[in-house]
Amino acid sequence: MVTTRKTRRDKGSGSGSIEWRAYADGTGCWVARLIIDGKPKKQQLIGEDGQLLTDRVRDEDRARHITAQLAERARAIPPAQPAPDDTLGPRATVRQFGKDWTSGALYARHGEVNKLGDKATADTDSKRLERYVYSFKADDMRMALGDMAVADVTDVDIEKCFAAAALAALARRGKPWRKSTKFQLYQVTKRLFDLSIMPGRLRTTNPVSPMLKPGKDKQLLYAFLYPDELLALLSCRDIPLGRRVLYVLGCYCGLRKGSLVALRWEWVDFQHGMLTSLISKTRVPQVFEVRADVMTVLQRWWEHCGKPGRDTLVVRDLEGPVGRDAETLRDDLRLVGITRKALFSDDPSVQPLRLHDTRATFVTWAKRAGKGDGWISDRTGHLTPAMLDRYDRGARLLADRQYEPFPGLADAIPEFREAATNVVPLRRRRSE
Repeated sequence: MVTTRKTRRDKGSGSGSIEWRAYADGTGCWVARLIIDGKPKKQQLIGEDGQLLTDRVRDEDRARHITAQLAERARAIPPAQPAPDDTLGPRATVRQFGKDWTSGALYARHGEVNKLGDKATADTDSKRLERYVYSFKADDMRMALGDMAVADVTDVDIEKCFAAAALAALARRGKPWRKSTKFQLYQVTKRLFDLSIMPGRLRTTNPVSPMLKPGKDKQLLYAFLYPDELLALLSCRDIPLGRRVLYVLGCYCGLRKGSLVALRWEWVDFQHGMLTSLISKTRVPQVFEVRADVMTVLQRWWEHCGKPGRDTLVVRDLEGPVGRDAETLRDDLRLVGITRKALFSDDPSVQPLRLHDTRATFVTWAKRAGKGDGWISDRTGHLTPAMLDRYDRGARLLADRQYEPFPGLADAIPEFREAATNVVPLRRRRSE
């Protein structure tokens, strides 16, 4: 027997209802019924603890709440834009086919052929193709693959395109592209022409030859923070409190910036000391245990923010320039008197410290603490041992200097320490 309780009923995208799905053994679970982009979808509901909602009485309100959130997110997703015609003609241009791919229309038409799917980097890839493939000019070299028929593009055209793109980047930046950046252009262009073979059926071979694949950059010296440097940041009242909480999460949890800024209070489990991250570059959800002192910082931050709702972002009030977080972190370090050369060097063999390197700090500290690769990847989402091996040198350095990683946070942030002890600092009256 299945009982359905509706929370919302309409035909628009983002409508949702819940139903109790009963099993033969007498158990069951709550299921969300959603309409996403005009199509029905069913989804088993999972609570903050990562478990299915299986209690019919106690979980009904939670099921309604989670379904309402899912429906709200569905309403925010723009509908896929179909191509003007059902199928692009045999003389479709590179620009036409590229936009057909990055807009999602190609996937909407053909489904998961040749590993097509929802493209998380569609906006970035679209801009990269527009800037360096469709049409641009570098010095006296002008390339305009965008107006060429996909079927007419040759390997020579692609070679000239990549060369002109490198010149354009050099003129704009004043320094050459890194090979990893060249690889990104190679990768997106190769993928475009792979899809033009299948499902596009516009040609039978890929003009992006493997011989055009860039080599690897030489290994850079990656920066990370020492424990005393992080504590100096956390103790500085002149740095916005929200930004200091961000530094704690980066160094003690190892999540990427995109995962940190998308983290909501509903995924912070104070009762069990667990953190859940559903937004990640690899699209692999992460659930892991958090140290008690880190959870205490989050608890006090939640109280400081006025105990916001479950769907509120954890990381906010950063008060830094948008898109300038690397410079902001380095400015904060200078503010507290940290001038270690490796953090600020402009030497081409050194990677200056970025916000992303709070994640590198986490991995380096974890290796120094003797944590295994599985424990680390549960938190960072690193998928191969090779990704983690680059941090071994920093871990050995910490061991040689006998630095202890992950310092205690009980008294690290003065505002939280005072709130915990109910101490209000008194300002001495200026003498007359």
